[in-house]
Amino acid sequence: MRSSFGSNELIKCLRCLGFTKQRSTGSSHEKYSSPNAVAKGTRPFIMVILGRKIYDNHTRTSYLRQIRNLGFTTEKITNCMP
Repeated sequence: MRSSFGSNELIKCLRCLGFTKQRSTGSSHEKYSSPNAVAKGTRPFIMVILGRKIYDNHTRTSYLRQIRNLGFTTEKITNCMP
């Protein structure tokens, strides 16, 4: 898995995993919905902060954790990360 990535790489990874972009209204964030059914109380989407070349360590870890919580394995995420 890449030790650093930005918004473009994250979006490519999410699309590879089957996430779909939701309609946006000119914000600096985009919402991507999970293709999997999620447990009750879990958000079925991920908000992506746009325009970042590299996310800080805390943000990277948070995104990876959110993707894993939506039912994807670390191996599958690694295969989709450009």
